[in-house]
Amino acid sequence: MKVERLLAIVIMLLNKRRVSARELSDHFEVSLRTVYRDLETINAAGIPIVAYPGASGGYEIMENFTIDRQYLSLDELVAVIAALKGVHSSTDDKQIGQLLEKIKALLTTAPSSLQGSAHPVVYDFNPWGSTPAIAEKVNKLREAIEKRLRVRITYTKIQGDATERTIEPVTLIIKGYVWYVYGYCLQRQEDRLFRLSRIADMSVLTEEFSPRPYHVDKLEWLEEWYTAERISLVLEFASRVHVRVRDMFAPETIETMQDGSMLVRTKMPDDEWLTGMLLSFGDTLCVHEPPHVRQRIGDAVKRMAKLYE
Repeated sequence: MKVERLLAIVIMLLNKRRVSARELSDHFEVSLRTVYRDLETINAAGIPIVAYPGASGGYEIMENFTIDRQYLSLDELVAVIAALKGVHSSTDDKQIGQLLEKIKALLTTAPSSLQGSAHPVVYDFNPWGSTPAIAEKVNKLREAIEKRLRVRITYTKIQGDATERTIEPVTLIIKGYVWYVYGYCLQRQEDRLFRLSRIADMSVLTEEFSPRPYHVDKLEWLEEWYTAERISLVLEFASRVHVRVRDMFAPETIETMQDGSMLVRTKMPDDEWLTGMLLSFGDTLCVHEPPHVRQRIGDAVKRMAKLYE
C-alpha cells in the first residue's frame, strides 16, 4: 500500500540519513517516477525532504527536523524513554542506546519541569544476580539471531546430564529473572527452549540457516516451563514467614489459621525445583499433602542431618 511505503521511506531516511532515488526504487521495487512522487507527497505532508546533487547525492530529511507533538505527546515520549531504559538495562544493545538518545532529543523543547522528571513507572528487565557472562551470552546469541547463524552449545539439563547441541536460535526471552533462547535443535529435530545459565560453552558458527516458519507471538511458552506434571499441594507455614508466603502464593490459595500460621492449597510442577523451593523454608514449613512429596522432603532432611552429625 502507498501509505505503508511512504512511512517506510520516512523511517529509511531517518535511519540512513542520505538515500539515493535509485536505492529507494530498488528497495521498494517501484519506478523512479513513483519514488519522486512519494518524496513530493512526504514533503507536502510537512516532513522536509532535501535533495543533494552529484555522485554522492541523494535525499535526506532536513537536519534538526523533529517529530511534531501532534504525533506523540510529551507524556507519551517520557513513557517510551522509561520503557527503553528498562530494555537497555538488560542487554548492552548499542542500537537501543542510540534510539534512546534520539527519542530523548525530541524532548529538547519540552518544559524544563518535564525534562528532568521521572516516569511514574520504572522498568528494569535486568535479572537479579545477572552476571557479565550472561550478558555476553545474550549479545552473542542476539548477533547470531540477526545474522541467522547456527550456534553450538554445551547444555546441562536439570538432571545434570551435559550434551552437545547445535541450534538455530530464533529469539531471546527473559521470563521472571531468567534468560532463555528459543530455537530449533538439530540433535532433537524439534524446537527447544534453553536456559542461558545452563549453557556452559557456546560458539557462534559460520553456518547460516534458512528461517523456519515461526510465529513467536503464538508459541506456547508455558508448556516449555511446566513440562512436569502439576500436582496439588497442602502446605503449612509458620507465621514468621508470612511476608515471603504472600510474595510467592496467590491470596486466594492462603488461609490464615487462628495461631497465625498459614495453610496454602496450590498446584505446582512436580520437579526438582519444587523440592528445592520447599526445603528453602527450613523448619517454617510442614508438607501435609501429597504423601510422596512429604516423604521426599523428609528423606532430604534426614540426609542433610547426617552431614552434620
